[in-house]
Amino acid sequence: MARKSRKQTTISQAQAPVSTPDSKVFCTALYARLSADEHCRAEGTTIENQLYLLREYVKDKPYLQVVGEYYDDGVTGTKFDRPDFNRMIADMRAGKIDCIIVKDLSRLGRNYLEAGDYLEKIFPFFGVRFIAITDGYDSSCPNLTEDGLIVPLKNLINDIYAKDLSRKVSSAFLIKQKQGKFIGMSAPYGYMKSPADHNKLIVDEDVREIVWNIFHWRADGESLTTIVRRLNDYGIPCPTRYKYLKGWVKSERSKSGLWTVSTLARVLENPVYIGDMEQGIVRTALYKGMKPTVMPAEERIYVKNTHEAIVEREVFEKINEQRQQFREKFHSNYGKHDSISKEPNLLKGVLVCADCGKNMSLWRDRSGVKLNPPRVYYKYICQTYQTLKEKGCTRKRLNKKDVEQAVEEAIRLHIKLFLDSKKALEQLNRTQQARQINEGYQREILEACKRKNRAENRAGSLYNDYADGILSESDYLYAKEKYLKEAEAEKQKIAELQEMQRRYEKGCKETSKLESLVEKYKNFDNLTEDIIQSFISKVLVYSDERLEICFRFKDELEELTQVVKERRDEICRVRTKLSMAANM
Repeated sequence: MARKSRKQTTISQAQAPVSTPDSKVFCTALYARLSADEHCRAEGTTIENQLYLLREYVKDKPYLQVVGEYYDDGVTGTKFDRPDFNRMIADMRAGKIDCIIVKDLSRLGRNYLEAGDYLEKIFPFFGVRFIAITDGYDSSCPNLTEDGLIVPLKNLINDIYAKDLSRKVSSAFLIKQKQGKFIGMSAPYGYMKSPADHNKLIVDEDVREIVWNIFHWRADGESLTTIVRRLNDYGIPCPTRYKYLKGWVKSERSKSGLWTVSTLARVLENPVYIGDMEQGIVRTALYKGMKPTVMPAEERIYVKNTHEAIVEREVFEKINEQRQQFREKFHSNYGKHDSISKEPNLLKGVLVCADCGKNMSLWRDRSGVKLNPPRVYYKYICQTYQTLKEKGCTRKRLNKKDVEQAVEEAIRLHIKLFLDSKKALEQLNRTQQARQINEGYQREILEACKRKNRAENRAGSLYNDYADGILSESDYLYAKEKYLKEAEAEKQKIAELQEMQRRYEKGCKETSKLESLVEKYKNFDNLTEDIIQSFISKVLVYSDERLEICFRFKDELEELTQVVKERRDEICRVRTKLSMAANM
């Protein structure tokens, strides 16, 4: 008899239908992923081919009902922050998905620890079945994968493979950068990748004139703000919006499509427009454990005359000289006082414009420049309005100290409300009526425990009656199931009663994050960034300068205050009953 090849055995196992209860129909998601470097490694390595394999797999399995297809094209498997993967996980958390199918385990991810967390913790917690077709893995049938031992090994191999690939790719990219070849995902604004060679840039004729005008306006002395307003008045979309409209990128980062000062500054500082290539600005290396890091200018790779220029070199250099002169003038006027007058932005990332959704900026105004030190005023402003005026947003200009004082008072009031509610609950729990109610919970728990033990004992004693021939097999199985269900119901009731009793005594969640924060900061002296970040998620600023403070763990405080209210009402009812009974 001819021996079957190991490859044929693996394929036949992967394609074999996996048994599943007929009554269970899984809402299934098909997920495919392809790294950017995989595009050129093998013929036929495409997202479409992966999805075709997944569709063929479920075609003859009616219990796997496909509710969605998700794919991330050109996204590394070493990170799990992927657009469609995140969308799939959100649908899973919303209960729309209870089965996920991939081609193999590496499509889920090549990070050993995170992939293991999904397989061993997250998916089981949400009751999600996971299938990797060519690896023959199905979480509902662990015996197919040698009791699951092969999965951690495969994840570890994928992780090692990813790091080895990172070393080789980093080396290849470095060589290309030194040769002046472009290796970015998308070309800079004003350029596009050559159809004949994706490592070469060619001028995008549709916006050549716009780029040329931007540089010449700036060289003629126009301010960044003036140029930004002109571009927006002309209806010219910003670079990210333009790429989205062209179909070069999938996601649109700029919903408004408007230019900003920061966007314009990045264009003016990029030497790509004079035909030079500066790369290696941000570097990362998985095999070294190096996270994305901005490199200093001397460590970047700079190659001249790699492609056609849009702007004259002398114009670019003139703008650089203007920028340097402005910086020197600024520091000569104000820089010497920075160490004295600069204040920290305690609300950085927290204070948000309610109209445009952008973070408010801390603006430093000075008067009396010749004074030593000059008078300094700090304001929180909407940077969108500052740049675009009414076209972008509405005017907001708040005094820094006033905002911080309002936030500090709100946090102190928040802490006081929690402590007062907790103290009121403790006082209520010490009353005679509260003790009677608590004793009632204890009696109910004790009675439920007795009923649970009684049902378990009856279920256990049934076997002797079955062995002695007193009960038939069908009667034995029916009675046993009946008593076990009763025991399980009582067990559930005990857990509910114990939780009610605990909440009655404590009044908040067992592991209350808010309570631990309150204990840590209840006697704070001065407001700090750490205190703000701990208690507050966002502070919205409206056009009338009204503040809306959004607290973290708001539900915990609401739960505590609700428990106090219910406790008062309950004790009042008990007192009323006792009073009526005494008067009868």
